[in-house]
Amino acid sequence: TIAECGIADYKHKGLLLEITFTNGDTYEYFGVNANVFKKLVNSDKQVRFAKRFIYEAYLYRKSKKGSVPESA
Repeated sequence: TIAECGIADYKHKGLLLEITFTNGDTYEYFGVNANVFKKLVNSDKQVRFAKRFIYEAYLYRKSKKGSVPESA
C-alpha cells in the first residue's frame, strides 16, 4: 500500500499534488494548496507528514501503475 512506500518524487501545480512512490505508482491528490505542499517539502519526515495530512485528507486517484515489482 502507499502508506508503506516511500516517496520517490512529487510535483505540485495549482491545487494538484502528484506523488510518485518508490514502488513506481503515481497518485494525484486534488485540492492540495501551496501551503500544504510547502510543509511537505520542508518536512524532515515527508512520509509521516503525508500520512497525517495528505493521504486521507484529500480526494485522490491512482494515475500511473508502477513498473517496479513490489517485494513479496
